[in-house]
Amino acid sequence: MRIIFLSILFKLFSFGLMAQAGNANQPLIDAVAQFNSGNDPKTLVATFEKLVPTTSGSNAWIPSYYLALLNASLSIKNKNLADPYADKAIYWANLSIAASPNDENYCALSMAKISKMAVNPFLRWVTYEKSIYAALKVAKNANPLNPRIYILEGSLTLNLPSLFGGGCDKAKPMLTKARELLDKQNPQILLPTWGKQRLEEFKQGCSF
Repeated sequence: MRIIFLSILFKLFSFGLMAQAGNANQPLIDAVAQFNSGNDPKTLVATFEKLVPTTSGSNAWIPSYYLALLNASLSIKNKNLADPYADKAIYWANLSIAASPNDENYCALSMAKISKMAVNPFLRWVTYEKSIYAALKVAKNANPLNPRIYILEGSLTLNLPSLFGGGCDKAKPMLTKARELLDKQNPQILLPTWGKQRLEEFKQGCSF
């Protein structure tokens, strides 16, 4: 009887801890859901910035990761503020890596560097090329099954002039691999799942 009682008590205690963890993560869960729904980037930046000091443990890197993506996106969309947004994207990507180096936040760093380069590709490509690909290499070594690695590689190749080894034909294998890996990916509440919409956009100019 004592063993049964202790077993029940342990289960109740475990469920209590799980419920507390769920409640603690709820603001972050809600913010990631808004990101995945394509909510306004500027509003989401403010939301994730508030979560940075309150998110700890194994999830500490996540708010900074999404802030890197959001600022990179804002850099691409706002020509007049492209440089400041790109600088913020690089800052948040590095902060995410400092919290927990993994394949996803090295993808974010590569994307941040891409946004910085994209301010003036003709003048900045030589300056940022190595660091863009270096971050992707680290990501690939950590997890070669991450589809976002190949989305970024494919995007870079697709937009590179054919004279320098770019173009649709060169990008197709990377984009196809990205699609196959995305199809196999099991969505998780907090972890990155983006990529399908980006691939659909690429298909408009490069069928794969």
